[in-house]
Amino acid sequence: MAAYRHIHIDYWQDSFVLDLTPEEKYFYIYLMTNSKTTQCGVYSLHNRIIETETGYNRETVEKLIQRFIEYKKIYYCEETKEIYLVNWIKHNMSNSPKVQKCIKKEIENIKNKEFVKLLYKSFEDLGYNIENGENNHGKYNKEYRESKYAKSLKNENDKTYKSTTNDELEQLRKKFGGESL
Repeated sequence: MAAYRHIHIDYWQDSFVLDLTPEEKYFYIYLMTNSKTTQCGVYSLHNRIIETETGYNRETVEKLIQRFIEYKKIYYCEETKEIYLVNWIKHNMSNSPKVQKCIKKEIENIKNKEFVKLLYKSFEDLGYNIENGENNHGKYNKEYRESKYAKSLKNENDKTYKSTTNDELEQLRKKFGGESL
């Protein structure tokens, strides 16, 4: 999609950011703006790329990833090397048909299907229906659970998003990022 990412000017006054070290502030901006980021906020990024682009050594990168997991700002899957920016959709969702088409395509490329479930839950919580471009401003939307993508998960995983309970979603969150949100 776009070759740039928006950073709100109030980033520097955000209560979370104010408490970060300079190293953490830089790393957080890096997570939101590196060349692998996507419109959906879930992307694959190997530690070696982070090391090269930030100048941090492997130990520092691993330490920073772990910190942001503990801060509940990211989920990280070691197996697929994917990062899920927890609040990305909340701050970057667009009703543009082009953006939503891009997001649908990106979702198909997410290797960790548990991240897909969490992402669809985020859409639902925020009232976005990525399938038909509707925004219900936070209202519960059952159409997500009956979307084409949810039905394809059934064929792929024998378990649809529709049948994912809140307890199961909570377990996924704990698996990839510690405590619940």
